[in-house]
Amino acid sequence: MARSLSRPELRQLVDSLVLDCGNMASHSKAMLYCTALHYLDGKIPLDMTFEVDRWPDYTAVLWTQKDDEVSVLSFEKDCVNVSLYWTNEDGLRQLLTLTSVDWTRPLLFMAIPLSGLSVLKEHLELQGVPCPPEEDIYLSDTVYYLHETCPSMDKVNGTDDKMTIAPLKPEHSQLVSRTWLHGNTPEAERHIHYQISTFPSACVYDQEGNPVSWILFNYYGSQGVGYTIPDHRGKGYFQLASKYMINTCLQKGFVPFLFIEDYNEQSRAVHKKLGYSWVEAGRCAYIFLNRNKSS
Repeated sequence: MARSLSRPELRQLVDSLVLDCGNMASHSKAMLYCTALHYLDGKIPLDMTFEVDRWPDYTAVLWTQKDDEVSVLSFEKDCVNVSLYWTNEDGLRQLLTLTSVDWTRPLLFMAIPLSGLSVLKEHLELQGVPCPPEEDIYLSDTVYYLHETCPSMDKVNGTDDKMTIAPLKPEHSQLVSRTWLHGNTPEAERHIHYQISTFPSACVYDQEGNPVSWILFNYYGSQGVGYTIPDHRGKGYFQLASKYMINTCLQKGFVPFLFIEDYNEQSRAVHKKLGYSWVEAGRCAYIFLNRNKSS
């Protein structure tokens, strides 16, 4: 079996991770840092396991929930999130072989760097588990805001001065879930409610207090679930919400980053204007494994 870290060892691991605004080499490292930190702080309401290939000089880490119950971390029924960080492919191979993960149940691999796909596929073949079909692999770029200063919160040209910017409220969970590409299910709404209730968010409200544009913060540190109501698009509201979120992340010591799926050119254009950047090493994929199997 892989080495499962105790809480003191997990704290030691968190302290060993350095996030540098000037050189974000790995989004997986930021995801590990934020997930472990939030778990230690009691913001993740379930038992998790953090497994390493060896300790203390680890080269690969896998983290997932410990029990078999579907949790608020998942937005799809019966699916368990699995994440990986590695600095050495041999360490990754060893960890995948030794991990306690049940490879036969529905799993969602979270933003796995494309550099590790061949190792993962190799392992699945050894386990006799079918590789996921193309429609269960969502390719994305990782977009980083590699600055130590916040963008100006000045109004964008064309925005209404009567609009206000503030966090979302839990009662907005249904609206956010309904407008999310992967939402509009009871599991997704529960997931969104947990995010809004526990972590930062940013929303532009109209004069009546109705949400018109928003972006959330995931438990693993990325921004996501961004959306603008169609009648309010083209007015700069999403830029305002994103600036608010960048400000919040930097104040908390996090490097602002998010994932943009390949089809979403509109999101790419907005984040270029905000000063985000991306590199080939940030290419990644969300991968559903055994998606149609019951747990």
